[in-house]
Amino acid sequence: MKIVSIIAFIMAFVLLISGIYGLNIGPVSIEGRQYQQANQIGSYICLSCIGLTGSTVSHTLTDDTINRLKKIDYPVKVWVFTSNDCPTCPDAKAIILNFTVENPNISYEEIKLETQGQFFDTYAVSELPTVIFFNKDGVVLRKNNFVHKIIGIDRLQEKIIEAIEMVS
Repeated sequence: MKIVSIIAFIMAFVLLISGIYGLNIGPVSIEGRQYQQANQIGSYICLSCIGLTGSTVSHTLTDDTINRLKKIDYPVKVWVFTSNDCPTCPDAKAIILNFTVENPNISYEEIKLETQGQFFDTYAVSELPTVIFFNKDGVVLRKNNFVHKIIGIDRLQEKIIEAIEMVS
């Protein structure tokens, strides 16, 4: 009985690995577009796809956020890193767009993995969605000598306003 369990575990592990790395071992393999995407994106992780970020998010800004945004009188550039296949990236873009609507000092640009992958390497972005910030001089916001990143969509609105308030 114990040997059967061990063999079953090993077989399950091999099938899992073959699915992850696109090997054609056993019945599990990455086919077609998934295989091409896996080759393209390498180790980039969509946090919602693996259950590490929330499933539903309100795009509406809170009164507190709107009041805090009114005090921002300096330019802030926001980059949101996305992928076409990320299910929560549209939520992140919608929330950030609402920030730009409320305050014209805030602008944003979408950085797409499929067409602008070099920026993912430059800013060490490996999870999606990821948001970073720049001041008026184009200097990226840093925290503890590292690029300050907001990863995922959990509490995104709150995290964005806090980061915008840190930009000067």
